[in-house]
Amino acid sequence: MAAMMLPSEWPLVRLDHATSRSTVRSAALVSGYLIVWCGVGAVVFLADRASGGWVLGMHGRVLTAGVLLGGAAYQLTPLKTRCLGVCRAPLARILHGWCDGLAGALRMGAVNGLWCIGCCVGLMAALLVVGMMNVAAMVLVAAAIFVEKTTPIGVPARIGAAIALAVGAAAWAA
Repeated sequence: MAAMMLPSEWPLVRLDHATSRSTVRSAALVSGYLIVWCGVGAVVFLADRASGGWVLGMHGRVLTAGVLLGGAAYQLTPLKTRCLGVCRAPLARILHGWCDGLAGALRMGAVNGLWCIGCCVGLMAALLVVGMMNVAAMVLVAAAIFVEKTTPIGVPARIGAAIALAVGAAAWAA
């Protein structure tokens, strides 16, 4: 998960380091971000254990197609757009969300992690039903997240991801 998400976090880490000139502070920022994502992973893991392996297990065609279609729909929501806007603006987070000290950096990283979850939840849900250990799916989702969050075509790319998820849902349901 970290390998998938950290590349899109890099612009904020670079700006934080350029501002503070502290590797320790930047490490605290990354730690806050990872703590939030580890929390999400723990919730998924615990839900999987409580359900007897159902969450991370193989799913039927209808459920997989439904989750992919839900992920496609989420890509087009105002919440996704808002979260993506925040994730794409690391300088604004430095200017308007700066918190001093290591605890402040940890907090900034955690807040950024929450925005990131809002940005990526549809794609992550799709990854859960396709298979977390499916390397091709992981690469595609990581690439989509990176393009959405760090490139000039990121905002329109979310529509491309929505179309890809919808096509995947149709193919899975067929």
